[in-house]
Amino acid sequence: NKPIKLDNLIEKINLFTLKSTFVEKSNIKIGKYLLNTNSREIFFDEKKTKLTEQEIKIFLNLKKLKKPTKVDQLQKDIWGYSKELETHTVETHIHRLRKKFINTFSDNKIILSTKNGYLIE
Repeated sequence: NKPIKLDNLIEKINLFTLKSTFVEKSNIKIGKYLLNTNSREIFFDEKKTKLTEQEIKIFLNLKKLKKPTKVDQLQKDIWGYSKELETHTVETHIHRLRKKFINTFSDNKIILSTKNGYLIE
């Protein structure tokens, strides 16, 4: 219907953007897994497990960087911590993630530790 009101056009653009973003966030490949950030679940072979917001951030950060990432970089990127802060937040989250993957998918190699940091298989 022409002419279209500006408010209606803006509403249609916003709805299109929201739908596109929702679909995009529903199918993110992390190694052999499929991550759905909308439902906060990760899937493989008809199995799934729930993830926390921070666990999702860890996966997305490691996927984005595509190289080993040091603890202090993850602290800064995900939690906003400075290098000087002594904490085991990253290690604790990685440990819990690994435990989830072992229990659900029998996978103990989802996040690898190297001398240069953590990375996704």
